[in-house]
Amino acid sequence: MKKVLMASSAIVGAAVLAASPAAAQTLELNAFQFFIVSGGDSDEDSSDRGFAFSTNTEVHVKGEIMADNGITFGFRVEFEADSGETNNVDENSIYAQGSFGKLEFGNNDGAEDTFMVNGSNSGVDYGGVGNPTSNFLDTAFAGNTRTSVDFANGVDSSDGTKITYTTPNFNGFSAGVSYTPDTDDGGDGNSFNAEDSDGIHDHIGIGLGFDGEFNGVGVEIGLVGAFGKADAEPEDDVYGIGGGAAISYAGFTFAVGGIFDDADGNGGEGYAFDAGIGYATGPWSFSVNGIYSEDDDSDDELLAGSANVGYSVAPGVRIFLTGYVGEEDLGAGGTNDIVAVTSGLGVSF
Repeated sequence: MKKVLMASSAIVGAAVLAASPAAAQTLELNAFQFFIVSGGDSDEDSSDRGFAFSTNTEVHVKGEIMADNGITFGFRVEFEADSGETNNVDENSIYAQGSFGKLEFGNNDGAEDTFMVNGSNSGVDYGGVGNPTSNFLDTAFAGNTRTSVDFANGVDSSDGTKITYTTPNFNGFSAGVSYTPDTDDGGDGNSFNAEDSDGIHDHIGIGLGFDGEFNGVGVEIGLVGAFGKADAEPEDDVYGIGGGAAISYAGFTFAVGGIFDDADGNGGEGYAFDAGIGYATGPWSFSVNGIYSEDDDSDDELLAGSANVGYSVAPGVRIFLTGYVGEEDLGAGGTNDIVAVTSGLGVSF
């Protein structure tokens, strides 16, 4: 066995040496870490305290090789580096890119996610509408409503193992399609046991987008859709459609978005709309965002808004403060009032 491994290594090494003169290679390393403080009050809060500390840390590695034929082959890995993480990899994939477009293979967002434009495009920090990821907000919500304008209940393929194709950019227009055998498969080789999982199988995600500028006015538009079949009974079809637009000018950005998804007997159907306006000048940034969402099966509703201010202390160093106010109208009875404040310091390279 040892001889076989040594022979294999020699073959691989010879192939690398032979390919090196014919290829341009790059390797990039990027990283960021945020220290976040969040707290507040919620009528239905299930935590044992009204505040918490947390960190969000990632290390990204990206490598590329350009062959003589002009095709670029690459890989990227996003490592989760926070203490206590059970899964230390967020996304990882390999890809081939050229005049034909881009083919990507691995655990990464599908076309239904990468092409989506919504109110968060106005600029939102942790703890704001569209980005309710602070510790307190993880426990504050009690209903089934969508807290951001993204597909829910597995209609979004998330980081399930997939193949994605993205067309070249034609005068600002591009399109993409992704196929995920099972959204519950995260690269652990269990896709052949899909019937035993709770994911969505044969998931198709599509996206159409435009990104351009006219006389100093930036325009970004996205239309997305998704379709699949639920693994769990009753194995109904699931689908979703959505889209949005963002307009930017002289430091201001106004963005809106909306989605509708239906998981039938596997989570119900619902919809959400959001809007946001942001402004950036020098080291300062500001945003105000709002959302309305409803889950038709439970009749739960959410109406919420947030305000955010950020300041770049130095290149790669940022502080921010976010306030969040929301009300859930719970179909089962009663309301859940939410007030939260989130602040943090981030360093990125």
